Amino acid sequence: MRSGAAIAADLLLRWEDEQRFANLALSDAQLQACEPRERGFLTALFYGVVERKLALDYQIGVLAAGRTLTAHTRTLLRMGIYRLLYMEQKPYAAVNETVRLCRNPGESALVNALLRTFCRSGPVWPDPQRNPVRWLSVTESVPQYIVRRLLATFGAEETAQLLASYNRVSPLTLRVNTLRCSREQVLSRFADAGIAAQATSFSPVGVRLEGSAAPTGLPGFSEGWFFVQDEASQLAVQALSPEAGMHMVDTCACPGGKTFSAAIEMQNCGQIAALDLHESKLPLIREGCERLGITCVSVSAHDGRRPLADLAGWADAVLCDAPCSGLGVLGKKPDLRYKPESAFLGLPALQSEILDAASAYVRPGGCLLYATCTLLREENQGVSQAFLARHADFSAEPFTVGGLDAPDGELTLLPHRHGTDGFYFARFRRH
Repeated sequence: MRSGAAIAADLLLRWEDEQRFANLALSDAQLQACEPRERGFLTALFYGVVERKLALDYQIGVLAAGRTLTAHTRTLLRMGIYRLLYMEQKPYAAVNETVRLCRNPGESALVNALLRTFCRSGPVWPDPQRNPVRWLSVTESVPQYIVRRLLATFGAEETAQLLASYNRVSPLTLRVNTLRCSREQVLSRFADAGIAAQATSFSPVGVRLEGSAAPTGLPGFSEGWFFVQDEASQLAVQALSPEAGMHMVDTCACPGGKTFSAAIEMQNCGQIAALDLHESKLPLIREGCERLGITCVSVSAHDGRRPLADLAGWADAVLCDAPCSGLGVLGKKPDLRYKPESAFLGLPALQSEILDAASAYVRPGGCLLYATCTLLREENQGVSQAFLARHADFSAEPFTVGGLDAPDGELTLLPHRHGTDGFYFARFRRH
């Protein structure tokens, strides 16, 4: 049986060559062929190298001093340096196990020499005084354009804390299905199974595991007692205040977590129209509803930029969780770090178009919630303010959720402050 390191090297090469999402690359059948102990090591090594790629390549640049490296050699060096620098493994084991993955004597000699040099000299970092943007970019492995944007919004100290939070292990957070059980029942069942978990800090229906785990293997999963949802997303749905008997529209619904939360808040009583552009993803919502015992949801494919005439003025509550740059979830989706800046430039216009269409579903007196999992002002406050300027029949509405006050009708959650995903949501009321 091949080692976890050998499989990680193959998956990392494929991830970079094919531009695949990391979670899709890691779902490869090779992962299932590992022994459980090797599987955990493989997962940590694979995601760690993806997450720390910029920092690792900076060290390689110093060590290789202008040498031309093949993709395979660079991948092995990334893995070796990651094991030495971030997994803090013994140098002898980390170097020798990495060298064993080399394809020929020349590659073996080069990888061995560079890793042993790294063991002697240690890491080298940019000067934080001369170029603080580059220093943050390299040490936290985030592209400089993202660092600059965050600095413009949060300042130096907060940006440093925020970026550091992205490189910590994110706990698995669950939303309890109160149609079938209570949070206390879930926590009790986990405790009986020896699974360390605790109640979330802000959401009254959330559970946070202290370690990582496969959700499908947790007690209660097959009975539909819970589903995976970050606490920030739970709070966003609660800010919309769904109630039993309501009509609701979720305009960008897949993979379905907020639809499920809303249905549970509505006690499975009322109607929810769950819409999404990608028809291929709709089974995720249908299957989730079936497992959770939710029957008040209808699912259909639709382009969120164009309102459906049949739903005009129909909804008491509308959720618009628009596509965004995702800079609030870099800790869980490390691939997003490496998207080119050009991929984000048209997002505010797209978000505004979807939000305008979503507003057509809101009945007079109804509520509209705009949400993103990013932290950029132009995608958050900028879109909200421009929406209000275009729609005189809507106004921002103050709210309190999870003990957090939003007197201006908008709330930003930050990983290093709240222990959640980075998230923004704003609530509007139609006159």
